Amino acid sequence: MRGGEPANLILKDTRLEGDLYFPSQLVVSGVIKGNVRCESMLVIERDGRVEGRIEAPVIIVHGELEGTVLATESIEIWSGAKVAGDVAARSVRVDQGSMLTANLLIAADLPDRLGPPEPQSDPKPAPEAAREPVQAVTQPIAPVTPPVGETRPAAPMSPPASFLSPGPARS
Repeated sequence: MRGGEPANLILKDTRLEGDLYFPSQLVVSGVIKGNVRCESMLVIERDGRVEGRIEAPVIIVHGELEGTVLATESIEIWSGAKVAGDVAARSVRVDQGSMLTANLLIAADLPDRLGPPEPQSDPKPAPEAAREPVQAVTQPIAPVTPPVGETRPAAPMSPPASFLSPGPARS
């Protein structure tokens, strides 16, 4: 533990869900799913998994991390670790043998907090009059992949939508 600071331990086979706040270090060997805010270092051990909206100054990943992540100081992704989602940090370390599949933002001027989550809209059912039976397609479908020996240019990538918005000022 860093500097003798007390730590919160989430042990293997423990599962927590919900909005969670930790004023000191957090070490996860179990599973956390939800909104997690840690005021100190967050360490995800090899068997640990954290999924959701995660905020911490320093995040060290040996296990799995997925979601919208803000590391206001740094994130370290060690060999064997898996990180996916939207990740923003001032400093990033990615070891060989780790997997990072994310929209990654590395910037010195990050906000101190994640903005509010996007509201989820419920799909509205179509009105009765608009519902018509679907007819089967009888034409053959063209192959998606090019024939052997031919290549197609990759589709252009659009820039990721920003997932950070300025949160309330910290006091």
